[in-house]
Parts: sequence; structure tokens; C-alpha cells
Amino acid sequence: MALRVVGGRYELVAFVGRGGMGEVWEGRDRVIERRVAVKVLPHDRRDAWGAELFLREARTAGGLNHAGVVTVFDLGQDPDDGALYLVMEFLAGRDLETVLREDGAPQVPTAVDWAAQTAAALQNAHMAGVVHRDLKPANLMLTPDDQIKILDFGIARYMASTHKSSKVIGTLAYMPPERFGDHSGDARSDLYSLGCVLHELLTGSTPFQATEPVAMMAAHLNTPPEPPGRARPGVPAALDDLVMTLLAKDPDDRPASAAEVRDRLRELSAATPAPGAGPRLSGADTRTVTAPLTGAGPGAARAPVRVPGPAAGTSTPVGRISRRTALRLGIGTAASVGIAATAFTLYDHNTSDDHNTSADHDNPVDHTTTDPRLRWRYATDNAVMSSPTVAGGVVYVGSDDKNVYALDAATGKRKWHHPTGGKIEGAPTVADGVVYVGSSDGSVYALDAASGKRKWHHPTGEKLESAPTVADGVVYIGGSRDVTALDAATGKRKWAVSCDSSLELPAVADGVVYVAGYNSVTALVAATGDEKWARRASDWGYDRNVPWDDTPEDWGFTAPTVADGVVYVGSRKRVYALDTATGNKKWAYTTGDGIDGAPTVADNVVYLGCSNKRVYALDAATGNKKWGFDTGGRVDGAPMVADKVVYIGSFDHKVYALDAATGNKKWAYATGEGVQSSPTVVDGVVYVGSQDHNVYALKTTIENSPA
Repeated sequence: MALRVVGGRYELVAFVGRGGMGEVWEGRDRVIERRVAVKVLPHDRRDAWGAELFLREARTAGGLNHAGVVTVFDLGQDPDDGALYLVMEFLAGRDLETVLREDGAPQVPTAVDWAAQTAAALQNAHMAGVVHRDLKPANLMLTPDDQIKILDFGIARYMASTHKSSKVIGTLAYMPPERFGDHSGDARSDLYSLGCVLHELLTGSTPFQATEPVAMMAAHLNTPPEPPGRARPGVPAALDDLVMTLLAKDPDDRPASAAEVRDRLRELSAATPAPGAGPRLSGADTRTVTAPLTGAGPGAARAPVRVPGPAAGTSTPVGRISRRTALRLGIGTAASVGIAATAFTLYDHNTSDDHNTSADHDNPVDHTTTDPRLRWRYATDNAVMSSPTVAGGVVYVGSDDKNVYALDAATGKRKWHHPTGGKIEGAPTVADGVVYVGSSDGSVYALDAASGKRKWHHPTGEKLESAPTVADGVVYIGGSRDVTALDAATGKRKWAVSCDSSLELPAVADGVVYVAGYNSVTALVAATGDEKWARRASDWGYDRNVPWDDTPEDWGFTAPTVADGVVYVGSRKRVYALDTATGNKKWAYTTGDGIDGAPTVADNVVYLGCSNKRVYALDAATGNKKWGFDTGGRVDGAPMVADKVVYIGSFDHKVYALDAATGNKKWAYATGEGVQSSPTVVDGVVYVGSQDHNVYALKTTIENSPA
């Protein structure tokens, strides 16, 4: 079912992702019935000049004809809401940001091949007078046949010309120095960005590891980068030289063209080792970088691969960025750095103190802090999106480093860890001495809670991001398409039902499984998987009264919560209360922005966090608002309520404790990065994960702590 139709022709079928330049959807061309990708960009329809610029730039980019550039089929402006859109070929595969995050840095010959393909495509664009201006791994798609395709040609200039908050639009970790002045960038600017990408492919990290925008700018302007070979043995000297030339501060010192870069890379790839010569690309790597990378947002400066050499952990000086320059570029003073990050599409989700990295995996626990609220923190090798589960004095938590951990709740000392083939974002579920966990490798794992030894694992064939639910000896889990029921003792499948896309954590009550996805909320009979009822997004109407536009009025539902005969579920715009027996709507409250975490119900009050940076408390019977609390960042996780206190994490890097009756702040604790994990509270301690790679144990009874 189409969620929306743009231009009267292109059905938006499934949401793919969101970035700094708009939303990408899987679509269907109604006229010739082919699968397409549709990028929808926000636009002020009063800005006729901006629309004209977008159309001109997109037409120019659409005229490119090269195997390494995504094909543009159509472009236009939706007559209803004025949104601008690009229609492109639909590509199977993963962008290189995802590849780096999930697989680690590739073999050196592979990195060289990908960079050579990119350079060849850039040469074709530059010859046509088109400059990308935002080259980064997220804009490089790797297809199943190992071909690289560049995305988003022509959009960066439109965004830079119409965005009012800054003259600089792009991603700081890959941005050439000249872009911080009045120079808009030319073909040589793309080559600098390619150098940043190649450095990351070779080492797992971008050239500079500054965590603040001002420091990152200063590094690009003033700090010499480290050659990749210092961080990764096996990188030939000639390849080091090419990367350093690409990263020259002065554009005149860079290669003359992308064609030159392409040719030099191909020569390196074809080279064979002479007798007694140093390592060449054709030889095996002496050390393959496989360390997991951060789960950061687009363009984040990733943590360096921990190998000996001066590049690892090197801090970046602030340099000579003046306050006036910072203000002109929209960065402001240090107090307002976080606000500026949105204008630069910059997300740094990998910051952790050097003494707190998990290089010592036997005891990566920090007890050195002077903050009395912090009981301990444990460092994993990547972002912790998973919510902790506490059972029997043990904290079970997953990490984007592909491991599930068992930590002593009192001390944080690791009892065991079990690796999976993918990152773990959902909370582990513990039942009858077994830990059940879903992994993005598509498998459900059952692990012995005491030892971590695997009892069974079941490959579902789908990427699993939600947590399992265990009820009456059955494990229920939502995948990208199917709800699957597994025997808890053996892992054998009992049934699987396809009911929606992007399914969330199921809720089970009174023999019924409630599950929500992108388009619907569905109730299934737990024993058989038969549908009891379903409420589709379109059941609640449409946004606009236009005959050809079938955009649903709401979409993107959260995991449901069942309490007292009512299913509570959030969406992109509202929270709904549905009757468990019929699915009929009892009430709906409009937040106006997306809800990502499941609603929490306690003492006849519904608590939820929202993308508009607010936490809400609603009367469970009527949906009337009791109070709202503003944080400094998006709130993705579900609230936790314990002893009349609401605990919630925010992307402003803080964990909040709020009075459940009034919403007044009791305290806040600052972590090193955004908090997407939902807190868990047991025996006066809050356990929560952070994108700074750490699991925190915080005491609830201390009124004040740094924030």
C-alpha cells in the first residue's frame, strides 16, 4: 500500500532513511511500473528562486552518464505541499558508512578499488562541470556486485544556497579547508573529501578525531594528518603519499584532476612486489583492521582503530579559529556548539575518555570519577543503543560492537560476553535462566544466563533491531517484515507472519501478540499467529483531501504497551489508546513530532518521549496532558518509572530524573554522547547505555550531580 504519491506518479512504498538533505523512500513508478528511489527534500514553497536552483542543479546532475553515478529518472516539485523530489534508480546494497560500521575497514586492495571507482565517477562529473561538495561514505553506495555509485550530486549546492543558518553545508569530518572561508569549493575540494574517505577506508577512522565543530575546523585548516600507514601496517608508501597529497591544505598542492587520482590508484592496484621491495597491494595485509566502528550518524568522525602508532588517540589542537569566524559560520561560542551541529550534518557519537576505552577487556570499568552519582561505568567498543536488563544481580546489555555483555550490577565487572554477527540494539530478555537477544545479523540467540554459552540460535533471515518478548515458553520477535514465534527451549519456529515493515518489539497479553510497524498496529493470536484485528495507518484518514494523494494521516508506529485492556502506541505525530479487543481508538494525543520509544504506563499515567525534545505525561483514561518537560535534544528511548520518578535519556547527552506528578527536574547526569537507550532502575540504581560506548550505573538518591 502506498503511503503517499508525489508528483501524481510516484508511490512511496517504504521509508528507507533520513539524512541532512531529506528523506529517501522506496517507491513505485505508476506509469511504467518500476521500482525507484525517491528523495524528498524540505522546501519553503515561497522561495521560488530556491526551487529554480534545485531544479537547475538536479537537471545538470541528472545529465551525468556514468556507471559510477546513480541514474536520475525525474525531478519536480509536489503541487500539494511544495516538496522537491528526485526520482532515481533503486539500488540494492549498503552505503560505505554502513559497511564500515558493520564490517570494519576493508582489505587494502578493496579500499583502493573502491576509491578508484569513486575517482572515475568524479572525473566524469567534473568534466561536465558538476562538483559534489559533500562526498562521504554515506554518499557512496556499494552494490552486490562490488560496484561503487555516488549519490546526491547537485543537492549540496542547492542546500548551501538556501540554508539560512550557515554558509557552510556539508559534513565537517570530510570538508576541505577552503570551504571554511568564502570559497564555495571546486573539483579539488571533492578530491580532499575523497582523501578523507580513503583514509577512513584504510584505517577505520577519518583523518582528524576532534569531537567539537570548532576543533574539527581547526584541524582541517592547521593540523597535518597522519599517514594511514602509521595506523595500519601493510599500507604501501606510495598509497600513503597519495592520501597525503589529497589531504593537502592548499588546493593547488592536490592532484590536478580526479583522472590522475584514478590512474595512480589503478597503478597501485596493478603493482606487484619486486624482489626485496616493501609491501604492495597485491600482497596480503600484514594486519587486517577488523575493529568495530561507531554507530554514529552520517559523517561522524569515527574512533581510530586501536593499533600502535602516534595516530591512535592523538588529540587535535583547536588551532586559530577566531570567535568571529565561528559566529560567521553559524558555530557560535563553545556554549552553543551543539546547536550548530545540525547545520553541518555533524554527529559525533563515539566520544569516550582515553582512560575508559575497553582496550583492557578484562576490566574496562571506570571508578575514577569524582561525581558521587556515578557508581561505575563499563566501556564497550561501540555505541550502546540497547537498554540494559537487570536480573539476579547481573546487568545484561547489547552493544553496536556486536556483543552481548553480562556485568556485575554492584561493581560493573564483566562476568562474560558473547559475540554475535551484528550489532545489538534491542534489550536482552531474561527468562528462566536464559538470555534471549536479537542481532542485526538476522539471528535470535539463546544464551545461558550464568555462563553466556549459547544454547541455540535461530536465523530469521531478517535484520533484527527490536528486542525479543518471552511469554509462556515462546519467544516472539519482530523483524523487517515478519513476526516470528520460536519455541523458547529449542529455538524451533512455531509460526511466522508477515504483517508490515520495520516491526517493533511485540507485546504479549492474555494470549494475544500486539505488534506495530511502519504502516499498522496488529493483534495476532499467540498460539497460531492468526490475525485478530489490524488498524492500518490509513484507517485514521489522510493528511490532505486530494483525490490522487493517498498519503496516510499517520505512520511509523512504536512498540505497543498493553495495560488494563488498552494498547498504547506512539507514531510520527501522535500517541494512540486502542481497545485491546477490537483495535478501536479510544483517544489520541497529538505531539506534532515523532515518538520512537514505547509509551510507559504507571499509576494511570502514560509517559513518552518525543523527537521535539519533550517528555509528556498524559492521563491514561482521557489522553489529556498532565505536564510536559523540555530536554535539550531528541528523546528516542522509552521512559522508566520507579518510585514516582520518571527516568529518561536524551540526545542532549543527559539522563534526567523527573518528578512523576509534576514533571519538575530532580537531577540530570551528563554522559559523553547522546542517550538513546531506555534506563532501567533496580534497587536505587539507574542503568543506562550511551552512544559514547559506555554503560552507566547511577545512584538515584543523590540530589545533585554535574549536568
